[in-house]
Amino acid sequence: MNTLPNGPGPDGVGPGHAPVPLVRVDGRWLLGDHRDRAHLEFAPGGIVPHADGRAGEVVPWARFMSLGLSVTTHRWMGSRRTAVLSLGQMAPLGLTGPHLAATVRHPYTYWTGRFSHHRGVQYAPRGLVALGVLLGVTVDAGEAALLGDRAWMDEAVPAVLPLRREGEARAAVTKLVAGARAARGLREP
Repeated sequence: MNTLPNGPGPDGVGPGHAPVPLVRVDGRWLLGDHRDRAHLEFAPGGIVPHADGRAGEVVPWARFMSLGLSVTTHRWMGSRRTAVLSLGQMAPLGLTGPHLAATVRHPYTYWTGRFSHHRGVQYAPRGLVALGVLLGVTVDAGEAALLGDRAWMDEAVPAVLPLRREGEARAAVTKLVAGARAARGLREP
């Protein structure tokens, strides 16, 4: 299995980047711990949920209207036990665990894609912010399919994840999306 190192973790986007749940394994971009745990694959046709060693039904990119990332920096912070012990004060996320939340169309509904936190990896807060911006801005621009374009992701992820501020990440993603549109001969909306 060909993985790229992500900070101290065993997978990811490359040396020098803050650890995040997005990893590149054998040329595929995956969200979550792919080693026999729940994870999401960003495939050319859409997001493919994986659980119990099986792939679920693909959610096509054309359906996505919004996309948000919900994950904690430490695995224990997103656990049900922590949520119960803190009476929900610590992290309401503990009740649902790490996930992507989206509004999808045809039919219009709310979709949740759950994934597992990587064992033994502490995600960097700035990396999580940059990753959330990468996902959200790309979908908001009407270019969700770029998240399934491996070549675009190979360029976008290392360009965005090292950025320290949300505004910088937003500007970088906007520029990358505009570049992809221009390469297809499209003008900005």
